[in-house]
Amino acid sequence: MRALRIAQTKTKAAKVTAADRAYARILDLILTRELRPNERTSVNLLADRLSLGRTPIKEAITRLETEGVLTVVGQSGTMVNGIGSDQVRQIFSLRRLLEDHAVKDVVRNITAAEIAELRRLLTQMRDNGSDETDMIRSGANFVRANIALHSIIVAAARNSFLDRLYSQLQVRLQVASFLVHRGYNPAGKIRQHEHEDILAALERRDANALRRTLRAHAKTGEALILRSLAAWPPGARPESPERNSRDLR
Repeated sequence: MRALRIAQTKTKAAKVTAADRAYARILDLILTRELRPNERTSVNLLADRLSLGRTPIKEAITRLETEGVLTVVGQSGTMVNGIGSDQVRQIFSLRRLLEDHAVKDVVRNITAAEIAELRRLLTQMRDNGSDETDMIRSGANFVRANIALHSIIVAAARNSFLDRLYSQLQVRLQVASFLVHRGYNPAGKIRQHEHEDILAALERRDANALRRTLRAHAKTGEALILRSLAAWPPGARPESPERNSRDLR
């Protein structure tokens, strides 16, 4: 399943577990808007809906909660988190720190095979970024590829602690971006050009250029999300996890 490959940051040779499959399937529900922000669900409902066991569903929910995508409150239920402008700024601030820290090791360690995979993902993102026939599906595919692209870059630093922190942050950020843009991101072409610049810096193994392009890319992404949030009608804005938690009590 393509969603599973995108969601994971490990190599293709890694063993796929039942929890991995549950994680990918739940993420698919969110990205295709079959599971919407603030919609209540549960382990039992998801197990029945996805025809999977309760144990892998529980493990997937725990992982998505750690990544900030879901909120679980006792026995009350599980909900997809929205996001607010303060959270967007905090996430991007941390993202810049992590990417800056990774740059030198990334350019030293990234392999030709990883660069080839990044090129493949860029092609996939370009195709989905220009597809307006099914905006929800194409937007979801773009998000999966985007998560994979950034995860591969940071994973090339060969720092398991950094990789874990960044993976959690990146999934939360990309899902939030998808939800804020209501599926299709009209700035996809801008992001595609920035990704091309990032890849070019990697191919040259130019740490300074990579740092500049990653910072510029993060700045663009932050501005786009904040602008989209401001454009939402007051009563329709995605709510923050803190609001969801209060509502579930």
